Amino acid sequence: MLLSCGDKAKRKKAEVKTVPVYNVIQKDTIVSNRFVADIHARNNVEIHARVSGLLEKVLVSEGQKVKKGQPLFKISDVELQIQLLKADAVYKNMLANKRIAIVELEQAQTLFDKKVIADKEVELAKARHDAAAAKLAQAEAERKAISQQVSFTNITAPFDGIIDRLPYKEGSLIENGALLTNVSQLDDVYAYFSIPENIYFQMMKENSLARQRDIQLILPNGMLYEKKGEMRTADGDIDRQTGSIQYKAKFSNPNGFIKHGTSGKLIISEPRKNVILIPQKSVFSIQDKQFVFLLNKDNTVKMANITIGGTLDGIYIVDKGLKANDRIVQEGTQSLRDGDKVNVKDAATRKAS
Repeated sequence: MLLSCGDKAKRKKAEVKTVPVYNVIQKDTIVSNRFVADIHARNNVEIHARVSGLLEKVLVSEGQKVKKGQPLFKISDVELQIQLLKADAVYKNMLANKRIAIVELEQAQTLFDKKVIADKEVELAKARHDAAAAKLAQAEAERKAISQQVSFTNITAPFDGIIDRLPYKEGSLIENGALLTNVSQLDDVYAYFSIPENIYFQMMKENSLARQRDIQLILPNGMLYEKKGEMRTADGDIDRQTGSIQYKAKFSNPNGFIKHGTSGKLIISEPRKNVILIPQKSVFSIQDKQFVFLLNKDNTVKMANITIGGTLDGIYIVDKGLKANDRIVQEGTQSLRDGDKVNVKDAATRKAS
């Protein structure tokens, strides 16, 4: 019996585990989130031909900066000018007919007043006048339509921007609707990104979307863009298919370095003061809740429910459940049970950035 009791005591002593312990710290830190972004120019429009004809002149080159109203292309308008002359002649003829109808109506009214002719003659004169007026209006509309088509042969820049690729050369036959080029306004660019709705509501709760934050852009080659961004709202609704809401960040681009259609990554950082920081590996989950093992003074462990308020590199920000200088089990939680007694091995406090 003495030997048996001794074996049990040895086994009990052997079951006491040695675990690394983390001293909870509270400090200021910076929380950074990364988002994939699609970059768009401030304005980017396709320039299409609105009439058919020969491309008579290309007045710009690819990559050239242009000003609003600057001529870009000239489409031959010879045939349209002939049509305009014909339409103008028809208009003048209809204008003369209307003047004749006015004179005839005035004469008929005078004769009617003198009781020389019947009222039917006056009505007939009015009808001829109205018909002449209608034909004149039709001729004027036709002339304006052709005149507008002539104006479409002179294509100008809709705003200050940069010319994209020029697929057509001088002498090419252009169809109505053909894409001649794109013009991009690149003095400012917008990086569009999506925020998952759970993160969005958390940020709204913390009012962090309204705070000024440090927004940086990483370009496809890994280069950090020198200008800082400004947050802008893009969409007012959450996309039910993706469960996210779209925002955009505005970046100054005075030299046109960033082009329309570029991809990149946004790093959105904000300072957080007096937050509780713990290692991610000290946290375990049970039924969608997060726990840590808190050490009592006698080195027994107790499960403590915590609320995580953010994630850093290998570190959690804890909103509720812990306070500064608490001691928690840093790792090896999977082999522990509530109430277990442990031996303590101090762990180095990890720095959070």
